[in-house]
Order: sequence, then structure tokens, then C-alpha cells
Amino acid sequence: MKKSLIAAILATLSISAQADQPITASDSYIHGQYTFRDSIASNKDNANRQGINLTVGRNIGYGITLDGGAQVRNENGAVGRDTTRLETGATYQFGLTQDVALYTRGALGYRLTDQEDSTYYSIEPGVRFQATPALNLRAGYRYRTAFSDSIFDKTNTVRFGAEYALSKTQSLTAGVDRFYGDTETLGVNLGYVVRF
Repeated sequence: MKKSLIAAILATLSISAQADQPITASDSYIHGQYTFRDSIASNKDNANRQGINLTVGRNIGYGITLDGGAQVRNENGAVGRDTTRLETGATYQFGLTQDVALYTRGALGYRLTDQEDSTYYSIEPGVRFQATPALNLRAGYRYRTAFSDSIFDKTNTVRFGAEYALSKTQSLTAGVDRFYGDTETLGVNLGYVVRF
């Protein structure tokens, strides 16, 4: 999978070099989110988690957006069971039509817990659909795993999201994530985006 991630990033860069998409207004953004993760299936007896995400990103043109951010989670009712992730990623988006685009995001991250720290990578292909001038819908699949096979952090996630523009520079976001793998949870995300 590590070779696949490197190949996907190289393919993205080679395709983007051929694209002709100039940088547009509102190239940078800040996205804050509240997240809730409900343990289900084989993890049903585990504590639920909630937390916040903060991401800063910039469209550098040619369909490429770079981002970096932090996620902080706490297991409800558990003292000292926090998880923090620091992550940086790159997304390439290719428009199929005026309203439909394919995207792929590759990311590298550092996970800090009370028990151990680890590094990980993820790749997420998906599709975006501009339903109305104000409403953007997204569906994707994310594979995430630690670089070390001994770390318990491999998940497959089916993701659905929506972004509703309040203005040219501000949006509300909502999403649902279904995690499979080392943890099984159903997640809800609510956020606010400011572009500048």
C-alpha cells in the first residue's frame, strides 16, 4: 500500500502538470469542525469519542490543494484517553463536467496517544457534485494505516459530506463517516469554513 500511495502522488503530480487551471479567488481557507464518533458493531461496548478538527489549506492552482491540520479526540467518560493527530495532505481535483469532479487526497500524519505515538498515511479517492450554486456534495473512501504493522490504527472509511455556502467566503459543512477495520464507529462532523 505504501508503494501505491507514492505512485498515486506521482500520478497526481504528472497529471496536474498537464492541467490548465489558474489560481482563483479565495485560495486559502480555515475549516473548524466538531466531531462525534459513536462506537458500533464489535466496538459497541467501547466509549464514544468527541473532539475538534482545525485545518488550514491553500489552493496552489492546477487542481492542487495543500492542507495541514490537527485533530483532538477524547473518549467520553475516560480520563487520560485523548488522541491527537497532526496531518498534512495534498488533494488533486479533476473536473469531469461543470458540476462533477473526481478528487484524490494523499496524507501523512503523526498520531499521539497516552499509550504510544505513531506515524501513518492515508489515501482518499472520491467524487464531488455541485448540486446548486450554494450546495456542494461529496462521497469518498479513505484508507488509513500506520507505517508500522504493530500499531493498531488501520481503518477503511466511507464518507459523505456537504458544504453549503453562506457567502463567497463562508460555508457550513456537515458529514457522516462510517469506519471499518481496527475501530468500527459511525461519525458525524459539523463545521464552518472561512475562505480568504
